[in-house]
Amino acid sequence: MNKELDGPMKSAFESDTTGVIMQELTTYRIAEGMLRIEKTQRRFTNDGKDYNDSSSITPLGKVNNA
Repeated sequence: MNKELDGPMKSAFESDTTGVIMQELTTYRIAEGMLRIEKTQRRFTNDGKDYNDSSSITPLGKVNNA
């Protein structure tokens, strides 16, 4: 996320995480001629004091230049 941009996304990432179980960001990107999904997840522990992050990239298919 670009920290220079304001709006609802920035507010969502800066909000209180009390009671939050998981946060997820999904990005659709064209890179190296491929459309891909990039997912980043943050799963919080039961007490909410710690978390585990994970990320994945899934290629969806080739994209022709428009």
